[in-house]
Amino acid sequence: MADEKNMKLAQATFKSLCEMLDEKKWHYSKDEENLVISCGARGDDLPMDIRIEVDAERELILLLSPMPFVIPEEKRTAMAVAASCANHSILDGSFDFDYINGVIFFRLTSSYRDSLIGKPVFEYILLCSCVTIDRFNDKFLMVAKSDMDNDAIVNYMKS
Repeated sequence: MADEKNMKLAQATFKSLCEMLDEKKWHYSKDEENLVISCGARGDDLPMDIRIEVDAERELILLLSPMPFVIPEEKRTAMAVAASCANHSILDGSFDFDYINGVIFFRLTSSYRDSLIGKPVFEYILLCSCVTIDRFNDKFLMVAKSDMDNDAIVNYMKS
């Protein structure tokens, strides 16, 4: 459980995050008690559900975005290859693939331990995540629906 100092810093961080979203006229819902924001975005193809959490105990900002589809069992090894290729080419964040349940999501975290980060960092977290998710979400869907072999997946993910 977060102590009072950590909770105050987390609340200030959450407030600043909400202010940035308001300035950008971003539509979102917030859970002030749990320091969680839910929102979405639409890229070139698939919708993106986004959850941003300020974790007072670990002093982290955590952005999570699940892909809007589940990977069929017979395509999960192919998706593991695709997620590995995607992660190799991105600068920040990662795609986490749950092989057992067939769920893939994007995650980006940033620590605010011993610091007070500002709106430019929140904007970076959100925009970097959206660009990265939009770059790969349709590719993941294609891998889940196609019969590409591993070499074809690697080449496709590089394109």
